Amino acid sequence: MQDVAKRPDDVSAAPELVRPVAVNDNVVQTALAQHLSRISGSRTEITSFGRKSSGFSWITYAFVARSAADGDRKLILRVGPPNGLFAPYSVLPQVHALQSLAGSGVPVPALVSSEQHGAEIGFPFFICTHVEGEVPAPWAASEFDPDRKRAIARQFVEILASLHRIDKGTTPFASMQLGGERAEVRAIAGWRASLARPTARYYPLLDWGGRWLENNCPQPPCRTIVHGDYRIGNFIERNGRITAILDWELAHLGDPHEDLAWAMMPTFNAGSRRLYGVLERAEVIDLYQRASGIAVSDKSLAFYEAYALYQAAAIQMCAVRAFEVDRFNDMRLAVMASQMPSIVRAFERALEAAA
Repeated sequence: MQDVAKRPDDVSAAPELVRPVAVNDNVVQTALAQHLSRISGSRTEITSFGRKSSGFSWITYAFVARSAADGDRKLILRVGPPNGLFAPYSVLPQVHALQSLAGSGVPVPALVSSEQHGAEIGFPFFICTHVEGEVPAPWAASEFDPDRKRAIARQFVEILASLHRIDKGTTPFASMQLGGERAEVRAIAGWRASLARPTARYYPLLDWGGRWLENNCPQPPCRTIVHGDYRIGNFIERNGRITAILDWELAHLGDPHEDLAWAMMPTFNAGSRRLYGVLERAEVIDLYQRASGIAVSDKSLAFYEAYALYQAAAIQMCAVRAFEVDRFNDMRLAVMASQMPSIVRAFERALEAAA
């Protein structure tokens, strides 16, 4: 595969600016009522409509759909903005996940409707049911009772094992398998291409490291549904139980080691090497192996721990580009460039451990 583009000689040249297309909440609310009225065949009114999530990618709205046919339903709308972190967006991974996992051992919201081309709303979107509970922030884990955290962390690992046990061939994810091409290698190539896009910053180690990852990607022990962002902070918890796993936009078929490595990153565990600050690495691996029936390879896990940091770096640079080039108006994206030096240093150490 062709190497990523080299840094331009003229690094002072500013990237071409993209005129943003704003997502207007009032317009979305009106269009949402039209969409739900059309698909239900019953006039639907939207109440209690408002942005809910502080996430960095999809825009999330919580609302109540009121109709004579269905009464009041608490629902969630997620919209892919045209200048968002991972634009252009596809609803397919999330739709496939909610369809595939309904009634399985992996709790997910129920899918209500989806449109890749926008329909009335004008942007890619999907609608799902509202799940009661709280989303625990990784950095607030110390506020919870350790026994409660341990119980939740064990559920978290067991649900991951349940995900990886699902027969992918019987689900819509089977359509994502493209011939003999390995999805995990394709994903690495995608992040390399993302890092090669023009920005004001260039990291030679990421250029070399991305090429090394692509050339040394291990064969998976089996190919499973991979969440892609399985971490503390991407689930809803209520009364000590995980009631829904969220944010399936990076879901794909690949190596189960990827989810395990991502979940154990200290970044998502308040800086701790323990999962949720309570489960030791060896305990996580042992619990996962017993629950999934999949043997964990130390070498593959080390590779995906390096890949996790590479992916984190690519996401940071996507955020910087979204703010500086695509003019996505979120000041949190502006500060992500300051986190790059520590990520690159950690990536270098992880590469040494994986080599």
